[in-house]
Amino acid sequence: MKVLDDANAELCRHRDLALTAYARRLLAQGADIHGEQFRAALAKYAGELEAWRRKAMDSLRQFVEAMVERPSATLH
Repeated sequence: MKVLDDANAELCRHRDLALTAYARRLLAQGADIHGEQFRAALAKYAGELEAWRRKAMDSLRQFVEAMVERPSATLH
C-alpha cells in the first residue's frame, strides 16, 4: 500500500537523520571516527533506531489493516 510505503520512507528518513545527528554529537565530543568505540556506539544506536522503525511500522500496518476491514471504525 502506498500509505505504508510513504510512512516507511519517512520513518527511514527520520532514522537516518537521528543517526547522523548522533554521529556528529559523538565526533563533537572527541570520538575517533576510525575508533572501535565510535563504530560500536553507532551500531548500537542504529539497532535501537531500526527497532523503533519496525515497531512503528508494525503498529501502523495493524492500524491500516483494521481501517480497511472496518472503514467506519473510529479511534478512541
